[in-house]
Amino acid sequence: MPRYLSHVFVVCLLPFFLFAAEHFNIEASLSASPASARHGKLRLRLDIPAEAYLYEAQMHLSLPDGVVARRDGGMRAVLESEEEGMVYKQSGDIEYQLEGIVFPLQIVLSYQGCVKGMCYLPEQKSFSFTGFGEAALPGMAGIEYKLADADSEQLGAWRKYSAGIRLLGSNSGYINAKEFSAWLEAAKAGKAAKAEENLLAGVFARYGLLLAALLIIPLGLMLNLTPCILPMIPINLSIIGAGSAGGQGRARGLLLGGLYGSAMALVYGLLGLLVVLTGSRFGAINSSAWFNLIVAAVFVFLALSMFDVFLLDFSRFRGSGGKSDNPWLAALLLGAISALLAGACVAPVLIWVLLLATDLYAKGNFVGLFLPLLLGLGMALPWPILGAGLSRLPKPGAWMERVKQVMGLLIMLFALYYAYMAFSLFKMQSGPQAASQSLDGWHGDLIEALQVAKVEEKPLLVYFWGVTCKSCTAMKKTTFQDPGVRAQLEDFVPVQFLADDSKDPLVAALLKQYQIMGMPSYVVLAY
Repeated sequence: MPRYLSHVFVVCLLPFFLFAAEHFNIEASLSASPASARHGKLRLRLDIPAEAYLYEAQMHLSLPDGVVARRDGGMRAVLESEEEGMVYKQSGDIEYQLEGIVFPLQIVLSYQGCVKGMCYLPEQKSFSFTGFGEAALPGMAGIEYKLADADSEQLGAWRKYSAGIRLLGSNSGYINAKEFSAWLEAAKAGKAAKAEENLLAGVFARYGLLLAALLIIPLGLMLNLTPCILPMIPINLSIIGAGSAGGQGRARGLLLGGLYGSAMALVYGLLGLLVVLTGSRFGAINSSAWFNLIVAAVFVFLALSMFDVFLLDFSRFRGSGGKSDNPWLAALLLGAISALLAGACVAPVLIWVLLLATDLYAKGNFVGLFLPLLLGLGMALPWPILGAGLSRLPKPGAWMERVKQVMGLLIMLFALYYAYMAFSLFKMQSGPQAASQSLDGWHGDLIEALQVAKVEEKPLLVYFWGVTCKSCTAMKKTTFQDPGVRAQLEDFVPVQFLADDSKDPLVAALLKQYQIMGMPSYVVLAY
């Protein structure tokens, strides 16, 4: 590995050694007190791993003015040593009696702990309550205030009718009928507040942040195979000069590929940073009909050049023969464009990284902001090697024309796919939702379904979907048609919520409130 690449690698990983991993999971619930409507019991559930402990003296509650807390039961701290003092060494509950409660209520818990002899910096975790029950997901309180003046009757109605509602379960991605049925059952019983653990979350929980961060890099390699990047590969290789003959050509290809990959990693990392900081949805650009139409037109243009309808000489960007069209700038721009196209494809790997990054950042661990950059570095890794060219390339000949035609056909298929997506979005935006998009027995109005759930005293199942979401279509044709699932939904009030327009105040509020990173996603709510 060249020296400058090793330096970049070390600098990117440095934050993971300087900051503490999130080892302690703390959840909160608030139950009503029969004594007064403004009194309640706060229960903190501490999940403390083996060989770890939390300092009793470092655990503090920050409460709004007028709210008073006093310790009211739960597990007790034990003496670790004279130096360490009193600590909590095992999982359990700590209870506080609160007086003067006014909703919405936000509570901040400060704490500090040690794991296997390594003591981390003090951390904070915020809990938001709109009523008695489980704490809302991080960011919910911010929605209540930031969007309070939004000009949206739907959002106002949601705030009005959802007061006191609590989250029973959340999940995302394609789920087969058997697993979806089991998740519904667990959510109904209040035992599925978190989505099923994915590969990255499992590695993080068992082995810590460092190994999880290292895993993100090879996972980033997979994003080069998404429909948004795959058609661009032959074009990219032509511009960065893959397979250049001679040592100087290979060195030039290595540098061009490195520039291309660096731009891709940087832009992709910035997109991820924007998602984590603002709560916006990765892939939201793919919900634009004009974006899909422009991509379709570009792919048609590139496909026709592959069939020699007109000559498109990419080799001139290499700047060979003394005539340079600035190949370095071309590689940078192409890398940035590829990252933007990749941002339109929401792959499961991307969802895993964004969920972990958002969770870490919400808990005060700023390392989460670097995770999307690592994913971009994984995408960038093969391009310096491809730019330098493989050590043994087949000799050119007639077969290359056949390869070019095959690639042209592949690019044209992707162009047709994006044109279809653009047509579907234009159709949706120019009129009411197509009947073919609706599900039998499901509500189409969230506010109406919310009121029905309250009257019938049933849990509310909110299904977040999008027109361009392929997994949503698969769920509609398979899982939601399963007889067992359909029978189970009789105990719920199911509603499908179109979440493509992230500029809509209600859509934006719900996406942030329930940390919806991609679609399909599902949440179960109850009063």
